[in-house]
Amino acid sequence: MIRTENARSFRVRVAAMVAALIMPVAPAFQVQAAEAASTALQEKWAAQAGEGLESRVIDTLQRISSADRRLLALRAYLRAGDTLAERWSWSERELAAYPDTAEGIAASANIDAVAAAFAAANPGFTLEVNRKPRSLELQIAHWNENESVGSAAAALVASLHERFGGNPAPPRMDQLRQALMAWKPSVAVTLAAPGMSAHGQGRAFDFQVARGALIIAGVEAASAGRQWDAAGWTKKLRAAVSAAGDHFTGPLDWPYEPWHYAYSPKP
Repeated sequence: MIRTENARSFRVRVAAMVAALIMPVAPAFQVQAAEAASTALQEKWAAQAGEGLESRVIDTLQRISSADRRLLALRAYLRAGDTLAERWSWSERELAAYPDTAEGIAASANIDAVAAAFAAANPGFTLEVNRKPRSLELQIAHWNENESVGSAAAALVASLHERFGGNPAPPRMDQLRQALMAWKPSVAVTLAAPGMSAHGQGRAFDFQVARGALIIAGVEAASAGRQWDAAGWTKKLRAAVSAAGDHFTGPLDWPYEPWHYAYSPKP
């Protein structure tokens, strides 16, 4: 189970640390002023680091709710480098067409094979799978709300403050981008940056175990150990995937998601 710190509390604590450099005991208004100054600096860093990136990336960044989350997404985009375009999520037109394409039909058949193998080995239980690739809009919405994203974003900002916050001169673009790409989170972020999810191209699928209408092993990171590992569903799903062929690989190790399997279409 990944324990994360409330992102707003983390930001308040960072602001208080900044205020403490000004006065040994900072009144509340000084803490608020320091937090506002920190937010303004994050906005400036995000704009600077994103300057010159392709239009779809800029558009996505503008729809992310806060500067710290934008900086965390920018880290992923910068690290992707030349692979960004080939990994970017499909457009709405491509998503709508996917179920009727040869690849979409084949993926559905491969999922059916996994589900059939699982049901045969586990009478009374079935697999539920969302077969629709995940849209960019949904990825952005999840990114804006996810707790692990908020905690990692706050930790990234704290690192940037430590490196650049006390310097009289602002960092150059190359220095800022290098700092973003070099930073490593101490715990796994449970989402890919918007546009970068393998779900966005039908290259990953999440399986859930159901008994009738009840989901007994879902896709919540906090319940992975209890609902999947301890209950034995991790091994049983892996066995069904293996029995169905070689189209799926997994489960995902980092972050640990026993329900998540990468999908590789075959010619």
